[in-house]
This record gives sequence, structure tokens and C-alpha cells, in this order.
Amino acid sequence: DGGGAGAGGDLLSLLSAAGSTQDGEFDAAELRDQVLIFLLAGHETTATSLAFSLHLLGRHPEHQARAREEVLRVLGDRAPEAADLERLPYLTQVLKEAMRLYPAAPVIGRGSVAATEVAGHAVPAGADVILAPWVTHRHPRYWPDPERFDPDRFTPEAEAGRPRYAWFPFGGGPRACIGQHFSMLESVIALAMLLRAYEVEAVDTDIPVSAGITLRTEGPMRCRIRSLAGRGRSGADLAG
Repeated sequence: DGGGAGAGGDLLSLLSAAGSTQDGEFDAAELRDQVLIFLLAGHETTATSLAFSLHLLGRHPEHQARAREEVLRVLGDRAPEAADLERLPYLTQVLKEAMRLYPAAPVIGRGSVAATEVAGHAVPAGADVILAPWVTHRHPRYWPDPERFDPDRFTPEAEAGRPRYAWFPFGGGPRACIGQHFSMLESVIALAMLLRAYEVEAVDTDIPVSAGITLRTEGPMRCRIRSLAGRGRSGADLAG
């Protein structure tokens, strides 16, 4: 709004003040591209992960109840804060498992800067290389019964027993998503607030998806939302 812009606190003003790493200032095209990247990478992907997390919890009420119990025990009625991320391990596992089954970026593109060899396959310099989290995340070599929703795949012990890049929704290496830590924090806090306030029941269970720049459903992904206002910590009605 006008107040935010006048204070110089909006995204466009911050980018203009920051300047380009190339020559010290942004031209109009660079500003446009940077804003689009922030909006695409920072909003649509997070919304996608949250939507599929709620859908999966709506299909698996036992996991939803366990996650809600953790949220109520840790947060109570207070506002969540950044330090709560490490206090909500099961909710973090829920989010990671949702991102395994439905990675917001189902494929990731890279370009080879030099000739190399990967698993016995020659990769020439300048080649386009496509990595597919969707495929790796469902590979039975790393994920027993890969179609099953199981947040306990992401306990510290389970994660230690898998190759590092069996799960890579944010990419990896020096060009991994720079916002991955903020995204996890934002998503866990948002999911915690939703589970504290609402009970979710999935209506549509067969969800065809398609892959563009980000993963999306080909039809509705409806759910029933019930307010938990006036209910006890377990979700049961206080009046009986």
C-alpha cells in the first residue's frame, strides 16, 4: 500500500536499494525478474506444500491427531515463534513426508558447465540435466512402500540411514534453494496454527496431478474444515 511504499519497506523498494551484483544497480527487466522469482519461489511452492500436507492429514486422521497433540502441548494458546521449529519434530516430519510425496518442484533443471560422468553416463559440457525429485522420492530403493504416507520416515534415525539426496525438494549443492530454511519455518508455523484451530477431513481422495514449473492438481482437492473453537485439547467437545 501507499504507506509501505513510502517507508521503503516493500519488496520493490528493497530490491532497488540493494542494487545488482553485476554493475551496482538494477534495470527494469532485472527488477521484474527478481520480483517474479520471489513471488513464484516464495509463495506458490509454500502454498503447494501446505495444501498437500493438509490433504494428506485429512486422509489420515491418526497422523492429524498426533500432530495436533504436539502442537497443543508445545504452543498451548500462545503465538508460535521461530524457536518452535525444533520443538515440533513430528509436525516437521509430516511436512517433509508431504514434500516427499508431492514435491512442489517435481523436476529441477541444471546445466553442466564442464564434461563429466554420472553413474557411468557421459554428460557433455553445456548439456541440460533434469533431476526429478518426484521419481527419486518414490523409488523403492530408498522408500519402502513408497506410496504410503508415513511421517516416521523422517525421524533422525531413519534419515541417517538414507543417502543424503534421497530427499531433495529444494535441490542440493551450492545452487540449492536459498529460501529452504525460511520455507520450512514458515510452513511448519502455518500448519501448526491451522491444526490448532481446525480439524480437516479430505473429501477428494483420488488427486490427479500434473507437472509444470510447480506441481498442481488437475481438479479440485476439496476438504471439510471444522472449527475446534470451544473444544478441549484433544479436540473433543467440552460439553460432551
